[in-house]
Amino acid sequence: MIVAFLIFDFFTIFNRKPKFDITYYQTIIETDYSNAATITTIAGLSFNDPKEMENYKVSYTQNSSATFLDYFKKISEEIGKNMSVKMYKNSASERAGILEIQEIAVIENLVTIGNNKYTLSLGNIQINPNENSSFIVYIPKESVLISAQPTPTSIIKNKLYWSGNTLKNFPTVIYGGKR
Repeated sequence: MIVAFLIFDFFTIFNRKPKFDITYYQTIIETDYSNAATITTIAGLSFNDPKEMENYKVSYTQNSSATFLDYFKKISEEIGKNMSVKMYKNSASERAGILEIQEIAVIENLVTIGNNKYTLSLGNIQINPNENSSFIVYIPKESVLISAQPTPTSIIKNKLYWSGNTLKNFPTVIYGGKR
């Protein structure tokens, strides 16, 4: 999810239209009993021109950290939540003709705590799913799932899973304390 936003932000910054397709992406969010969550995103971008891939890779490597921090600052203001990026790292590498981008971030205040409930939410922030995308949220193993909106494609123990085009907005997941 986040990679998709950053990918398009780079091209907006440089006033160019993207010359690639998002082949796949996966977002994994891991929560615990704190206000922070870890987000890992992997995206595969396919380019028609190898030179465009290399240019994008260089641009991404040089600008991604600042763009990521700016993105979360804007989102915080938009949804009225004081989130901060506690850790961020990324990589971009070519695999079988596809540029694979991986980002890992720890975001503080992504989870709101109150009344022994934990709410993972980014308000009504839209995401851009495609048929080869997946969005996974892991809540603590011993927690109780109270609600998940929209309804996940599947729930297996503490893993909530949305696949393909089923998820249009960042989900809201509410879970309770230990069983």
